[in-house]
Amino acid sequence: MAEKPGPDETPIELRQKIVRSRELVVRDLSGIRFELDFPRKLRRAFQSNTVLWVGAALAIGLGLALLRARPQKIYVGGGGKKMASANKTLLGSGAILGLLKFGITLVQPMVVSYFAKQAAKKGGKEGGKEGGREGGAQGRASRW
Repeated sequence: MAEKPGPDETPIELRQKIVRSRELVVRDLSGIRFELDFPRKLRRAFQSNTVLWVGAALAIGLGLALLRARPQKIYVGGGGKKMASANKTLLGSGAILGLLKFGITLVQPMVVSYFAKQAAKKGGKEGGKEGGREGGAQGRASRW
């Protein structure tokens, strides 16, 4: 048989202790889940600082474009052959494009949802202006 609890604790007190400890574990897990929700954090950061994020994206794009637009040095060897290695350039541009594609896939849902919300807000404001017009399709058909 099971052992009886100590003289200080009744079964009701033990049950209350168990309930309290379960509540603490649930609260801690929900806090950890909140802290590790990085997509939500990025979405909130983008929504609260949209101008900053768009400006940073433009600055990075401009910087990459300027890096690519620099004149490249071509070294000519003794036999008149070019010595520049095309493999390094190709590898570097491939890595940059890969990182850019990965970054776009991470940011795309946030950007789309932001612009969808903005369009819904503007659509709701402009939709009220056309409220007095009725029978739009029938009115157009009668003009023909």
